[in-house]
Amino acid sequence: MKIAVFYDYFEGELAPLWYVINFRKGELDWNKDIAYIPIAAPFQRQGAEDFSSDSMGITVTLADLTVSEDKPGKFGIRLDPLRRRATENMLDYWDAEFLMLQVADLEEILQMNPWR
Repeated sequence: MKIAVFYDYFEGELAPLWYVINFRKGELDWNKDIAYIPIAAPFQRQGAEDFSSDSMGITVTLADLTVSEDKPGKFGIRLDPLRRRATENMLDYWDAEFLMLQVADLEEILQMNPWR
């Protein structure tokens, strides 16, 4: 898994906007209820203009995020809502190669800003 954080200008300042988790098809275990992602994982800083993907991805919302005291240094993504949304849009989630979420949502669930 590789993490990329896409930056763009927000209110005149360069800011991290999108947190993208890239993986190979089949690398994410869609049979689990929650996928835990390391917060401190090294990530690749990219500009918004660098985002162009021919691969399929799934958007993660704030409601899909969770944290667990049993998993320090990680945040969780509930996979059932992602599976459901993909299926409703006639997509096979097993073909997904990235998950994309707003940095602001991640900051809210963590109640901190890990990029400053």
